[in-house]
Amino acid sequence: MIRYNCKTAKELSIIDYLEQCGIQPQRIKGNNYWYLSPLREEKTASFKVNTQLNAWMDFGEGIGGNLIDLGIRMHHCSVEEFLERLNNSSHDFSFQQQSPLKVEPQAENPVIITGVKAISQPALITYLKSRGIDLAVAANFCKEVDFTIGGKPYFAIGFANRSGGYELRNNWFKGASSPKDITVIDGGHKAAIVLEGFTDFLSLLQLKQGQPQADFVILNSVSLAERAVPVMKNYQDLFLMLNHDKAGITAAEKLQAAGISFTDASGFYKGFNDINEYLAAQRQATLQPQIRRKAPEERSRGIGR
Repeated sequence: MIRYNCKTAKELSIIDYLEQCGIQPQRIKGNNYWYLSPLREEKTASFKVNTQLNAWMDFGEGIGGNLIDLGIRMHHCSVEEFLERLNNSSHDFSFQQQSPLKVEPQAENPVIITGVKAISQPALITYLKSRGIDLAVAANFCKEVDFTIGGKPYFAIGFANRSGGYELRNNWFKGASSPKDITVIDGGHKAAIVLEGFTDFLSLLQLKQGQPQADFVILNSVSLAERAVPVMKNYQDLFLMLNHDKAGITAAEKLQAAGISFTDASGFYKGFNDINEYLAAQRQATLQPQIRRKAPEERSRGIGR
């Protein structure tokens, strides 16, 4: 019998779980299943599950996430209690094991920015929290960006590039507005840290409890590595913190071929693909003692039997 943990539980089909709970969609349109919210009473379905992302969004509350985020709200329980509920269930749930969808808007449906302001949407704050990043850290460099695609309104965490475009992220969307470019955080230092994306940048600040004494060059895509070469040549010292994957290795090789001298500083998150993954592991390790301290009380309620 499968024993679910946080990782495997997030891969379970939300649609399948809702069906096992007796909750049926009001309508289906493509990959989107619309429900009356299981979190509150309503007469018009405003709770959406996207089967391609295997993620949910309650538009009436402005919150969303994965199956665990949904389960703890539906059953008013802790993460550990929800995992026990899954493990004690007699149902077999199907898995949806795919990478997060990277949405690339088509040319006829470009991202149109309609508003930029301080981050306040609960769903975006929850998204940051799910990545292990405090709002106080993100607020110094990111905005809440309203935008449309094909006339439909959306909002996301926005990270500006040097040309006025934005990298855009939320639970549903991974994309960017035009023009696509790199981001340079210039503090007048002689050294710079090169990062692949802004989530890694924020994760590094979170881990260091503040801004390291260096400038930052955020590529916003490894495909823009060569575009950053003229900027990198302005620094005496460069420290690369790219992903531990083929794309990161290829980007480093391109920089080397362009005559850029750098130090590979990715050793501190060795064993993890990127800095955010390392941050998540550190936070989980910090939580483990708290979980163990709760164990006797949980066992007294019959949890875990």
